[in-house]
Amino acid sequence: MAEMTLLEAIQARHSVRKYKDEPIPEEVLAVLRNKVWEINRQAGLHIQLVTGEPKAFSGPMAYGSFSGVKNYLVMAGKKGEDLDEKIGYYGEQLVLLAQTLGLNSCWTGLSYRKVAGTYELADGEKIGCYIALG
Repeated sequence: MAEMTLLEAIQARHSVRKYKDEPIPEEVLAVLRNKVWEINRQAGLHIQLVTGEPKAFSGPMAYGSFSGVKNYLVMAGKKGEDLDEKIGYYGEQLVLLAQTLGLNSCWTGLSYRKVAGTYELADGEKIGCYIALG
Protein backbone atom coordinates (compact mmCIF):
# COMPACT_ATOMS: atom_id res chain seq x y z
CA MET A 1 0.00 0.00 0.00
CA ALA A 2 1.35 3.42 -0.94
CA GLU A 3 1.91 5.92 1.85
CA MET A 4 -0.92 8.42 2.29
CA THR A 5 -0.11 12.13 2.27
CA LEU A 6 -1.47 14.49 4.91
CA LEU A 7 -3.84 16.06 2.36
CA GLU A 8 -5.13 12.61 1.38
CA ALA A 9 -5.61 11.80 5.08
CA ILE A 10 -7.61 15.00 5.59
CA GLN A 11 -9.83 14.12 2.64
CA ALA A 12 -10.26 10.45 3.65
CA ARG A 13 -10.71 10.82 7.42
CA HIS A 14 -14.19 10.27 8.84
CA SER A 15 -15.56 9.08 12.18
CA VAL A 16 -15.87 5.31 12.54
CA ARG A 17 -17.76 3.65 15.39
CA LYS A 18 -17.53 -0.01 14.40
CA TYR A 19 -14.12 -1.69 14.43
CA LYS A 20 -12.91 -5.07 13.21
CA ASP A 21 -11.53 -7.57 15.70
CA GLU A 22 -7.97 -7.24 14.41
CA PRO A 23 -4.97 -6.12 16.44
CA ILE A 24 -3.12 -3.01 15.34
CA PRO A 25 0.27 -4.08 13.94
CA GLU A 26 3.17 -3.44 16.32
CA GLU A 27 4.98 -1.22 13.81
CA VAL A 28 1.90 1.03 13.62
CA LEU A 29 1.64 1.14 17.41
CA ALA A 30 5.32 2.11 17.58
CA VAL A 31 4.71 5.10 15.30
CA LEU A 32 1.70 6.17 17.38
CA ARG A 33 3.59 5.76 20.67
CA ASN A 34 6.47 7.86 19.34
CA LYS A 35 4.11 10.62 18.24
CA VAL A 36 2.28 10.57 21.59
CA TRP A 37 5.64 10.85 23.39
CA GLU A 38 6.68 13.74 21.14
CA ILE A 39 3.40 15.62 21.66
CA ASN A 40 3.42 15.07 25.41
CA ARG A 41 6.97 16.42 25.63
CA GLN A 42 6.28 19.38 23.32
CA ALA A 43 2.85 20.40 24.61
CA GLY A 44 2.98 19.33 28.24
CA LEU A 45 0.04 16.97 27.80
CA HIS A 46 -0.45 13.48 29.24
CA ILE A 47 -1.94 11.63 26.25
CA GLN A 48 -1.96 7.86 26.73
CA LEU A 49 -2.41 5.09 24.17
CA VAL A 50 -4.46 2.18 25.52
CA THR A 51 -4.41 -1.06 23.52
CA GLY A 52 -6.22 -4.37 23.76
CA GLU A 53 -8.86 -3.11 26.22
CA PRO A 54 -12.42 -3.99 25.12
CA LYS A 55 -14.54 -2.79 28.09
CA ALA A 56 -14.35 1.01 27.92
CA PHE A 57 -16.63 1.42 24.89
CA SER A 58 -19.13 -1.33 25.68
CA GLY A 59 -22.21 -1.56 27.86
CA PRO A 60 -24.91 0.96 28.70
CA MET A 61 -22.63 4.03 28.43
CA ALA A 62 -21.70 3.24 24.83
CA TYR A 63 -23.48 6.24 23.34
CA GLY A 64 -23.16 6.37 19.57
CA SER A 65 -23.29 2.64 18.85
CA PHE A 66 -19.60 1.85 19.25
CA SER A 67 -18.53 -1.74 18.71
CA GLY A 68 -15.23 -3.54 18.62
CA VAL A 69 -13.21 -0.71 20.17
CA LYS A 70 -10.13 -2.13 21.90
CA ASN A 71 -7.66 0.68 21.27
CA TYR A 72 -7.98 4.34 22.13
CA LEU A 73 -6.20 7.50 23.11
CA VAL A 74 -6.87 9.10 26.48
CA MET A 75 -6.49 12.82 25.82
CA ALA A 76 -5.42 14.31 29.15
CA GLY A 77 -3.37 17.12 30.56
CA LYS A 78 -3.05 19.70 33.31
CA LYS A 79 -6.21 21.63 34.04
CA GLY A 80 -6.08 25.06 32.47
CA GLU A 81 -7.78 27.48 30.12
CA ASP A 82 -5.91 26.14 27.10
CA LEU A 83 -6.33 22.39 27.73
CA ASP A 84 -9.28 21.94 25.35
CA GLU A 85 -7.47 23.87 22.63
CA LYS A 86 -4.30 21.79 23.06
CA ILE A 87 -6.25 18.54 23.04
CA GLY A 88 -8.07 19.55 19.87
CA TYR A 89 -4.92 20.69 18.07
CA TYR A 90 -2.73 17.73 18.99
CA GLY A 91 -5.57 15.21 18.90
CA GLU A 92 -6.25 16.13 15.30
CA GLN A 93 -2.57 15.53 14.51
CA LEU A 94 -2.96 12.06 16.00
CA VAL A 95 -6.16 11.15 14.11
CA LEU A 96 -4.60 12.28 10.84
CA LEU A 97 -1.45 10.28 11.59
CA ALA A 98 -3.66 7.27 12.37
CA GLN A 99 -5.42 7.74 9.02
CA THR A 100 -2.08 7.78 7.17
CA LEU A 101 -1.25 4.51 8.96
CA GLY A 102 -4.46 2.86 7.75
CA LEU A 103 -6.44 3.25 10.98
CA ASN A 104 -9.88 4.67 11.55
CA SER A 105 -10.77 6.88 14.51
CA CYS A 106 -13.58 8.67 16.30
CA TRP A 107 -13.48 11.51 18.82
CA THR A 108 -15.67 10.74 21.82
CA GLY A 109 -16.50 12.01 25.26
CA LEU A 110 -19.74 10.50 26.49
CA SER A 111 -19.19 6.93 25.34
CA TYR A 112 -16.29 6.01 27.56
CA ARG A 113 -16.72 3.85 30.66
CA LYS A 114 -13.76 4.15 33.06
CA VAL A 115 -11.87 0.88 33.43
CA ALA A 116 -9.51 0.72 36.40
CA GLY A 117 -5.82 0.53 35.56
CA THR A 118 -6.07 1.60 31.92
CA TYR A 119 -4.51 5.05 32.36
CA GLU A 120 -3.06 7.33 35.02
CA LEU A 121 -3.75 10.94 35.90
CA ALA A 122 -1.42 13.06 38.00
CA ASP A 123 -2.64 15.64 40.50
CA GLY A 124 -4.11 18.59 38.65
CA GLU A 125 -4.78 16.66 35.44
CA LYS A 126 -8.08 15.94 33.74
CA ILE A 127 -9.34 14.08 30.72
CA GLY A 128 -10.60 16.18 27.84
CA CYS A 129 -11.87 13.37 25.61
CA TYR A 130 -11.04 10.00 24.10
CA ILE A 131 -10.23 8.95 20.56
CA ALA A 132 -11.22 5.42 19.50
CA LEU A 133 -8.73 3.78 17.10
CA GLY A 134 -8.83 0.70 14.93
